[in-house]
Amino acid sequence: MKKKRAAKTAKSKTPKAIKPEEDWLGDEAEGENELDLGSDDGEGIDQAPEEEEEAPPDDDEPPADDDNEAGDAQMGSRILARVAEGKQMDLTALKQEIQDDAGLLSNWRKAQELGEKRPREEVFKNLVSNCSTYFGYSEELAEYFLQMFSPETAVKFFEANEQQRPLTLRTNTLKARRSSLLQALTQRKVQVDPIGSWTKVGLKVYQSQVPVGATPEYLGGHYMIQSASSFIPVMALAPQQDEVVLDMAAAPGGKTTYIGQLMRNSGTLFANDLRKDRCKALVANVHRLGLTNVVVTNLDGKKLSKMLPRLDRVLLDAPCTGSGIIARDPSVKVKRGQKDFESHSRLQKELLTAAIDMVDAGSKTGGYIVYSTCSVAVEENEAVVDHALKTRNVELVSFTSAVNFGVEGLCKYRERRFHPSLNLARRYYPHVHNMDGFFVAKLKKTSNKVPERAKKDRSKMEDKVWGEEHWTSDFMDSVVDFEESNGSAVTKKKKMTARDRKKQRREELVKARGYQQKYPPKAKEESAQDSTEPLRKAKVKSLKKKKEKRALDQDAAEAPVKKTRKTNKAGVG
Repeated sequence: MKKKRAAKTAKSKTPKAIKPEEDWLGDEAEGENELDLGSDDGEGIDQAPEEEEEAPPDDDEPPADDDNEAGDAQMGSRILARVAEGKQMDLTALKQEIQDDAGLLSNWRKAQELGEKRPREEVFKNLVSNCSTYFGYSEELAEYFLQMFSPETAVKFFEANEQQRPLTLRTNTLKARRSSLLQALTQRKVQVDPIGSWTKVGLKVYQSQVPVGATPEYLGGHYMIQSASSFIPVMALAPQQDEVVLDMAAAPGGKTTYIGQLMRNSGTLFANDLRKDRCKALVANVHRLGLTNVVVTNLDGKKLSKMLPRLDRVLLDAPCTGSGIIARDPSVKVKRGQKDFESHSRLQKELLTAAIDMVDAGSKTGGYIVYSTCSVAVEENEAVVDHALKTRNVELVSFTSAVNFGVEGLCKYRERRFHPSLNLARRYYPHVHNMDGFFVAKLKKTSNKVPERAKKDRSKMEDKVWGEEHWTSDFMDSVVDFEESNGSAVTKKKKMTARDRKKQRREELVKARGYQQKYPPKAKEESAQDSTEPLRKAKVKSLKKKKEKRALDQDAAEAPVKKTRKTNKAGVG
């Protein structure tokens, strides 16, 4: 009996052979599946690390294996449906059709000029169906990503999710240096290299002949197995020594231990998680890495403000749908959709609002909140931060001094319009950065006062329709006064130019000063004018007399000259 059981378990452990036409990962993923990740996977996965006793499954979600089987069954049913319709199921031809349709949609005008007769909607619908069949997504989620990215970029995103991300480690600088850790792992025949210039503690594992999660260095707390994208939220938070910091969703402890590492075991670090079973792994990792400033709590994040003091910084790695880590959890392809994005968005808005309320805006060194998710959905990222900007006194700030790469956040998406400062947030994609999909935004609290009402969203204002239900008796009896229009139609006011506004200001200034001409006469008071009137008349009269006298004197002087002229004329004759 024991031999039979051993044979059965050996058969179940041996992987199934993959057909050449189904091998889509290429050579990049070779060797990665052979690595034993030990007892602690990286941050961002919604499952607790492996322990001696299995954690009970969630009541809300079915087990991951069942989801994977359901996804495989759904994909198989699509293939069978195509075979039943008489269509040849050639994966190579299907992949080529996907690339052709994506190219047509990316250059639609040129495609029409070259003779494409199908309407755009038909081409897009065909592309959604083919991507859903080839990559194993539900049509709803495939359509979402094809609308979010350009068609060619969406296909690259789908392909990147079929490849495993590189295994990465984070050096615990409280116990070791990266150079010494690299040397120790190399001696144990583990091929590692630094991740890149943007982090001083990250290592990338290429190949290992020993379980990476069971080496003496791992058990001694010299490093933590953690995804590279999970470094970024902590680097953006930039905690300082002697501060009071909170990690709202801390389990299994990757980000928490990194925060304590940067704080050098000073100050106070609160690590909270709602699930009690995950807090066990959190406490274990805190002890293993040698942190002494951590207080672990098992509370609802929305009620923490009543139990904790004012904080300098808060990290909220919010629970999400996991649409950025499909490579690690393929069940997301079929079990997530638009409704899941919306439902998670409501919870995330409540958690972010609670996080902002706990931060002290008057902190000398802090006053910052970092919001992050392992999702690429707009509803869980930009929409949540935009809601916080409207309901609380916060502003987005840049963190490029800590992490200088990433794609800018979306300020507009389809019919939605977000705050312009959302371009300071950063997105990380598997097909661009070769790491898990992530979103990170850093907020600065400007005031501890809570606004009485949220700021209006002017981009979504709708005109109110006054139907018959609004024709109440009070409304009909009320009198409305209108300005007289003299029979002329009411026209919209013409928009004034800069020259018109300048001319209007000049006219108002002239009118205010009383100028009616270019050189107006000086204004005089009536009383002064009445007192000087007699003097003016007398002066005019005297001037008139002088003028008449001068004329008489001139006539008298000219009279003798005329007589002499007459006598001279007479003598000559």
